[in-house]
Amino acid sequence: MKRYEHIYFDLDHTLWDFERNSEETISELYLSLKIEEKGVQSARHLYESFEKANRWAWDQYHLDLLDKETLRINRFEIALAENGVQDKDFSETLAWHYLNICPTKPHLVDGTLEILEYLVDKFPLHLISNGFDEITQTKVDNTSIRKYFKSITTPSNANHKKPENGMFQFALSQANCIPEKALMIGDDIEADILGAQRCGIDQVLFNPNKRKHGIKSTFEIFSLNELKTIL
Repeated sequence: MKRYEHIYFDLDHTLWDFERNSEETISELYLSLKIEEKGVQSARHLYESFEKANRWAWDQYHLDLLDKETLRINRFEIALAENGVQDKDFSETLAWHYLNICPTKPHLVDGTLEILEYLVDKFPLHLISNGFDEITQTKVDNTSIRKYFKSITTPSNANHKKPENGMFQFALSQANCIPEKALMIGDDIEADILGAQRCGIDQVLFNPNKRKHGIKSTFEIFSLNELKTIL
């Protein structure tokens, strides 16, 4: 089996449990901001709308069709509008509270700590995330996983974002690693898998929901524990 020298992980949806942390945050805000009075039926309805809007907004961000500040608010405008609320000021208020609370949530994807413990003595580990730097740093600190990683690459320090080659090249240069000796692990087909492919890096598609796709990655896993069969 090919010998890798550096392992790169995506953060959101791969190690940091975005869905659980996000839903918990929205449930809290639904009560504290009295969102029911706006006509939104339930916290669950709002979360489901936000989840769809958030994935759309990040796809647009990856393609340079949406900037950072617009993304922050736009996803809440869309989610609220789907629930019959047209209120830009409230969207901004909701976005501000969400971004102050959600990154402090500690929930990790099942198996995260176990696999990091397994790998940390075998390889230098790195994070490469499209998340905003201040948010990414908060997540890493509040889940106590910083100790596992030699470097954390975000668009703020790379001046690029996944799937751009420049993002991966910057992350590799930080570790003095060549593409052939690196392995990228992530859930996003465009940002993580195709981005790494185009840079000559082998990839592991993390696909816990077993969603159908037509992409050929180096490896595909459905739980983080399966990395033990690869590494």
